[in-house]
Amino acid sequence: MPVEAGLAPAAWRASIFPHGGGVEAAARAWGCEAGEVLDLSTGLHPAWPPTWLGDWLREQAYLAGRYPDADGEPARSALAAELGVRRDEVLIGAGAQAVIEVVFQAMGWRSLAIETPCYAEPLRAAARADCRLHACARRQAMPEAEAVWVTSPHNPDGGERVFPEGRPGVLDESYMPFAERRCMGLIPGVIRLGSLTKLFAIPGLRLGYVIAEPAIIERLRAWLPPWPASTLALHLLPRLLDEADARDAALGAARRRLAGLLARAGWEMYPSRASFVLARPHGPMPDFAAHGILVRRFPEWPELAGWVRLGFPGSEDGWRRLEAALCL
Repeated sequence: MPVEAGLAPAAWRASIFPHGGGVEAAARAWGCEAGEVLDLSTGLHPAWPPTWLGDWLREQAYLAGRYPDADGEPARSALAAELGVRRDEVLIGAGAQAVIEVVFQAMGWRSLAIETPCYAEPLRAAARADCRLHACARRQAMPEAEAVWVTSPHNPDGGERVFPEGRPGVLDESYMPFAERRCMGLIPGVIRLGSLTKLFAIPGLRLGYVIAEPAIIERLRAWLPPWPASTLALHLLPRLLDEADARDAALGAARRRLAGLLARAGWEMYPSRASFVLARPHGPMPDFAAHGILVRRFPEWPELAGWVRLGFPGSEDGWRRLEAALCL
């Protein structure tokens, strides 16, 4: 359902829109085991979690018996040093979604400008807080509103976006290469919102962050639960940061490989800088389910009918399965 300019439709208030990653449900529908599903629907890093994570979790299992640090340590200090900001300019959360759920109430925004089609959860959270939604299409100027929401790279098309100078709001950098996140610093009036679960492929551990001025950090913190994330996740983050650059490079290689496959298959696609590609075939849509491949479709956005968002396989077997589905 498209968002109408200046309107917060009641349907957005409580609806839970598709996100991707419904592996268990797909396995039940397809009559297979969840481990047999090739999940390309989420945009998680194709390398999946680090190979050392299992050993680390066993060694650090004692942390499960300890309450998380209320300030998000040691993750908070480690991320502040990595991104070149002060510790009091960082807030750790249980994934970016934890902040999306409360940001409109915390900031008191009554109107929001946002590009659509987009990731639908900010729309639902805004509508639930009676924040009026002012939508614009790709390449259009952001309309007047109390705050703006920019996702770069954009979800679902994967293209780079520029935050309008001098306006307050949210910059969702969840799919941004980590090297670029290091260069941004503090942006006055802007909430830099990031997910770490995408890059490090740990959605089950829920880890995200905010970079913002200390006064904004405290406003957001007042709306979040007393413990920002699990103790295991808080202690894992400093170790994960060592892999960020290598993971950026692997994403670039996988993106080029997928674009090459889709070009050979004659698909139309958007240029992407994210961990996925938005594309559509010129003929009939392949039967991805017959190959056990889960892709992201967009029933909530009629204008994206016929388009699918494809993540990157994490193994040569996965690439072969995708090639077979594309009839290559």
